[in-house]
Amino acid sequence: MKRFLISNHVVAKNAEQEEESQKQNEKRKAKMRKYDDSYLEFGFTYKVVNSEDYPQCVVCLKIISVESMLPSKLKRHLETQHPNLAKKDRDFFQRKLGENKQQHVSFSRQTHINSNALLASYKVAYRVAQCKKSHTIAEELILPAAVDLVSTMIGEHASQQLSKVPLSNNTIARRIDDMANDINCQLVDFLKNREYALQLDEATDNIAEIPPV
Repeated sequence: MKRFLISNHVVAKNAEQEEESQKQNEKRKAKMRKYDDSYLEFGFTYKVVNSEDYPQCVVCLKIISVESMLPSKLKRHLETQHPNLAKKDRDFFQRKLGENKQQHVSFSRQTHINSNALLASYKVAYRVAQCKKSHTIAEELILPAAVDLVSTMIGEHASQQLSKVPLSNNTIARRIDDMANDINCQLVDFLKNREYALQLDEATDNIAEIPPV
């Protein structure tokens, strides 16, 4: 029976262990170093992960452990991983940091443009399907007309963005098929969660009677 009971001694011991573990975690958090602007001299910036500053190399963009937020460890990474840049000054790493930020902004902008072009392609395909026109009308008429309208009313820079919208014959056909399949899937999912009845009229049964053998 004793093995099913937890003594007060065991409970107290577990409480002490939890308290000790909590103190160690608090000490560890207290020892966490914050990023200092002088670390850029070693080619390091920082990246915030879970409210903690992690050192990130501006050359290889590698993020190392938070315990490595020490000048000696950052310098060792620079000398071992990038020995040809060990003697570079702060201005060099400052330019690298600026280039990385500019590249990130450019990539985000390009991704946003591509998503808008994809959405515009689907909208044009929807219009073509509604009008029951040939798929070639998008590339032969709609796109050139849109470019002329935008370049005249807004400017050449805005009209250049329209050239990124894919509107070829095969593309429009794929877009229409994708939308049709999506509507079919939505209808099937809707019917799976609904109750409905089927009413059949026997008078429409035109199956001929099978003659006796």
